[in-house]
Amino acid sequence: MNLTKDQQKIVDYIDGPILVTAGPGSGKTRVLTQRIANIIRLRKGKVLALTFSNKAAEEISERVKKQIAADSHERIKVETIHSFCLDLVLNRGNQIGLDPNLSVIEDVSDKLEMLRRAFLNSKMVIPEEKKLREELRIIEENKKNFLYPENLTTSDDFRDIFETYNNLLKSNRMLDFNDILYYSYRILLDVPSVAKNYTRLYKYILIDESQDLNSTQYRIIKALTPNFENLMMVGDSAQSIYGFNGSDSRIMTEMFVDDYNPEVFSLIENFRSTSKIIEAASRIQPDSRSSSVYPLEGELQVLSFENEIAEAQWVRQKIQHLLEFGSEWVENDIKPEDIAIIGRNRYLFSKLEEEFIDNKIEFSFGGINSNIECETIEMKIFELGMRVLVNPFDDLHYRQLNKYLLRENKEKNFLVDLLTNIEVNSTEVDKIVFKSVITAWNILSNNQENFIKALDEMKNTVYEGEFSEEFKFLFQGDVDLWKGRWTRYVKQSVRGDRSLSYFRNQVSLGKLDIDSGSGVSFLTVHMSKGLEFEIVFIVGMVNGTFPDYRVRTSVQEKEELNNMFVALTRAKRECYLTYPLMKKMPWGSNKIQVKSKYLDRI
Repeated sequence: MNLTKDQQKIVDYIDGPILVTAGPGSGKTRVLTQRIANIIRLRKGKVLALTFSNKAAEEISERVKKQIAADSHERIKVETIHSFCLDLVLNRGNQIGLDPNLSVIEDVSDKLEMLRRAFLNSKMVIPEEKKLREELRIIEENKKNFLYPENLTTSDDFRDIFETYNNLLKSNRMLDFNDILYYSYRILLDVPSVAKNYTRLYKYILIDESQDLNSTQYRIIKALTPNFENLMMVGDSAQSIYGFNGSDSRIMTEMFVDDYNPEVFSLIENFRSTSKIIEAASRIQPDSRSSSVYPLEGELQVLSFENEIAEAQWVRQKIQHLLEFGSEWVENDIKPEDIAIIGRNRYLFSKLEEEFIDNKIEFSFGGINSNIECETIEMKIFELGMRVLVNPFDDLHYRQLNKYLLRENKEKNFLVDLLTNIEVNSTEVDKIVFKSVITAWNILSNNQENFIKALDEMKNTVYEGEFSEEFKFLFQGDVDLWKGRWTRYVKQSVRGDRSLSYFRNQVSLGKLDIDSGSGVSFLTVHMSKGLEFEIVFIVGMVNGTFPDYRVRTSVQEKEELNNMFVALTRAKRECYLTYPLMKKMPWGSNKIQVKSKYLDRI
């Protein structure tokens, strides 16, 4: 399909700052990738594209590489903002006194354990779990706004705990997701030559989904691009739904315009959705200005049901009918992967899960599961040991490992203890399997690229041993999980240049997660963003659920309307909006439901 005149103008606009406002289904990714390919063909130097999800980064990279010669592939770098900033911190952090061998702490339970230790070290009473989580939330909120202990003027207990917690992270050579952004900003600001080197290397920088930028991310972009002209932002303010993370579409539409004076382009034609869906979306967001180019009407229905059970049963039956008989609006046979069920919150899926399981219909939550954990204790121990191998200062995970084994912590040399100590006091850990785990650690210690060999050492021990079929099955699943991650890493890296530390950090960033998105997709609105499906069901459309009961202010109301707009525009051909007239509450009573006010708009 040829580009439209408006799309072609953007692709051909090479030099200078540029802002593209692009509505849903307007060919945003196509225009972005073709403009990158055009730049690479016509100009020298490298191109950097930043986005917000690993899936989007992968898609942009693949689509660009299909359009350019193989010898130019190295000239394009597509990353999430966190991934780009982590590379910056690991490679340049020494210029502000950071250790080069840092590892990412991503697990909330790990952070809470660090915070407990901060209270112990400060000789303060450890608060109960709820209060501890609140303390962590406040610390992270401060970090999101680049407010660290050294920036706080108060001299209270909170500042002391915050400082102790941060010092514990540093002594363990760890950083969290907020630290990644803060330290990258510090590097760019304190060492201006770093930003100059980056913009000498990357002659063009493009920011995808710019409506999702928050103020700290924008500060990083500004610090990266002083006196830099070739910056592009593309996004849609009507799809700004991450206000809870501080994102603000005005950064794209106002601040970027004031700071860079870009050429402004607008894409409003929707090539994705049928006219009924576009019309419904325009009633939710009249300012979206999306116009349908499809001659097809499509289907949009609002349906009510006696209760959530009846709602779930109808959705399941309708999907079975579509899978068997197809749709007049969809040219080809319909596959489960062509269908999504979207709910404002995840709890809406409980009855649907039961229906799908009982009727043996395949489904998945969001396609990519970024927090898959190992099922067997022995593989959890292997993973903890791997963290200590890549970061010998990682006292946190070393202690967790020994807790599984019920053995004492050998404080002096974690690595020597890890590779030689076969003491196991726990009856829950099989000693034969653990011995193979130690052998696997030693294989990795001798050569970090022998990851598959290390996994096979453990797998063969289990496969050839006298273990239950259930244990073998679970252990094989754990091995396959890590093999899949390593295989993806190998495809993205060069032999001789692979690092276990880098691999472990890529896992923490979710870059190596395996796509398990087979079957019908169950998605929250936030999980659905950027995706598209032939047929979409939006369930639980009652006041208090969608819109959410927590919506109070006009700003929250605007964002909730954006949520509704995003949900509707995931559908290409058919969209069904359903709601129960009665809902059973968790405490057992039934409550009459009022249909969503958004349905009246539609």
